[in-house]
Order: sequence, then C-alpha cells, then structure tokens
Amino acid sequence: MLTPYKISNYKKEFQPVWTCTMPDGCPPDDVLVPSEHPFFRLATHKDTCIAEDFKSYAETDPKRNWGEMLPLAVGLSVIDNEQKARKNLKLPMFRQFRGIIALTLNPTDGVVKQTGVHRSHYTWWRTSAFRMSNLQMLPL
Repeated sequence: MLTPYKISNYKKEFQPVWTCTMPDGCPPDDVLVPSEHPFFRLATHKDTCIAEDFKSYAETDPKRNWGEMLPLAVGLSVIDNEQKARKNLKLPMFRQFRGIIALTLNPTDGVVKQTGVHRSHYTWWRTSAFRMSNLQMLPL
C-alpha cells in the first residue's frame, strides 16, 4: 500500500536519517509512504545483490552537474510491476543488469514518488533504516 504524505509530516512522524545529504526540495513535498509494498530493482548480478546495486546515480557519478535532475539522481529507481522489471532487463539500455531484486518497502525505509514516463517507475529516497536482508533475488 502507498499512502500520500507531505514530506514535512513524514519527517515529523518517522524522523528519517537519509542515506545521503538531500538537496533542497528533496524528497519533494508530495510523496508516497510505502507499507508492505512490493517493488523491484534491477541488479548487476543474476543470483545475488551487492551494495553497489543500491547506489544512486549521484553516488556513482558525483562530479557530474545534475542540475534540476539532482533530486531524482539522489534517489533510486524502483518498479512496482514484476513483469515490467522483467521486460526492462531485456532492453539494450539496461544491458549492464543481470538480475531482479524483489523488495518490500515500509515507512521506515523511505519514501517514493511515481516518476518518469512509465506508471510503474518510482524514485525511492532511501533511509539508513533500510536493511538489505529484506531482499530476495528473483529466479529468471
């Protein structure tokens, strides 16, 4: 389930510690708070996930000037549809990925917002409370 929240209310209620320094306006004011909500993320390996699978674009390319895209660059892309994740894995633009991580997000894990052109794509602003032990690699 995804519940609409104002980021100020989320911060008051959950007192998040973000995994990185958030730029101004990030996360945006209108977010969704997940509660036992399934998401999927592409992984670099077929059978295991590694810490690098949870690095944002801003972390992997810190010298790049992200401009107005910085709020998205500090977040992580997740997909709320397993079939879409499987289709993405086959696209040439995602050839560096070999697997799919299934994760279930809860309020303490951070907030999400639907972003991009596909309705199934979300940006996830992660908190340090998220544990990689809550993950599962999907068989392909």
